[in-house]
Amino acid sequence: MSALTSTSESQAVVKKVYRALFSPGRYEVKPTEQEVLEWGNNYRLPFDGGELAVTTWGSNGPAVLLMHGWGGARAQMTGFVDPLLFAGYRVVAYDQPAHGDSDGKMTNLLEIAPTMDLIAQREGHFDAIIAHSFGTLITSYALVNRNFPPPARLVYFGAFNRLLDSLPRFQVLAHLPDEMIEGLRVMIYENFGRELLESITNEALTPRINIPALLFHDAEDKVTPVEDSLAIARVWKHAQFTEGEGLGHRGALQSKSTHEQVVKFLKG
Repeated sequence: MSALTSTSESQAVVKKVYRALFSPGRYEVKPTEQEVLEWGNNYRLPFDGGELAVTTWGSNGPAVLLMHGWGGARAQMTGFVDPLLFAGYRVVAYDQPAHGDSDGKMTNLLEIAPTMDLIAQREGHFDAIIAHSFGTLITSYALVNRNFPPPARLVYFGAFNRLLDSLPRFQVLAHLPDEMIEGLRVMIYENFGRELLESITNEALTPRINIPALLFHDAEDKVTPVEDSLAIARVWKHAQFTEGEGLGHRGALQSKSTHEQVVKFLKG
């Protein structure tokens, strides 16, 4: 096999891995979550890549936007719907591009962030945003770099700190060799720009967000380590940090006691 053939094959493999990195997994919607979606007001909203699936609950009161994480869906955030409605809020959730019932197969933070503008244009100003995991980084990026209208309160669950940390974490999940990840890194830098990607960290963005925030992170989170939120909390003077135990990466989203803390914080 010639060196040219070998290089060509290697590039083809890296391109395949690249597509996999930007193709979020499908969230398996639970029956109870589907029920909550079905009794909400469901519609589809056009964006550059097709249509977004949006659900709203309630018709009065200040609005709260629910932002799921990478590989998630609006369905996983439905545990907040009843507590927020009972507290007098209106609730809005949507599936980001290439997630849930929205269109698309591949996506990235730079494509997702502008869709928040589309939701706000349709639904109006949000009094609060509750975000999970990668959704926290999207939210911070939108607030700082896209001048998304700031809410009065932010709540972050299992916050994802540095965008480029997605590479080593993806490497572990996919069992990829170092040389493959380096090839992937080079391709990503060429497509998006190294300086831009390295600048997208919650550590750098959140100190520029002058909004009261509540951070939850479980000590046993196996997807996004608690160290991510700890690093953010150290530099974000407006944030309170609460560390949980035994709920994992997504468990806090369904925790009644957590919901109560969130409502109390939003009301404060």
